[in-house]
Amino acid sequence: MRTGKSMPLLLGLLLTLTGCGLAGGDRGPKPLTPMPSEVPTGPEYASVDDVVAALAKGGFDCKVTLRNENKFGSDATCEVQHRGTTVSNYIQVLSTARYSRDEVGDSIAVGRRAYRHTFVAAGNWFFWVQPGVYAHDMAAALPGTVVLDPIVEK
Repeated sequence: MRTGKSMPLLLGLLLTLTGCGLAGGDRGPKPLTPMPSEVPTGPEYASVDDVVAALAKGGFDCKVTLRNENKFGSDATCEVQHRGTTVSNYIQVLSTARYSRDEVGDSIAVGRRAYRHTFVAAGNWFFWVQPGVYAHDMAAALPGTVVLDPIVEK
């Protein structure tokens, strides 16, 4: 007779655990989207100031309009006049002590898929170029970088 009482109890416990995500469908966080293989491992920069300086060295005097720095990295928005257009570069440099290469890749993937952004990337940093048609010009100023076009899923 003991199994008659414990079976409903066991079934109730299983339903409770499934509802809480402790059994069944919840398998934890989604796996990271790896950094695209064509993105070189370097150069790595310590901050957005280094990326802005590299752009200047490559011929683009990028005026910083917004800047943020914390222990996990830094980000900034800078604008450059190019071919009669204001090109905005939304730069993000992530700390290699805090973020793995795949975590950086995952950040890029979100922007490419969800927002259809065009990025210039290398090492531990990337930036969204707007309008995206100028991404190749920005990348040319930074040797060793690649342009990552938006991912459009059908």
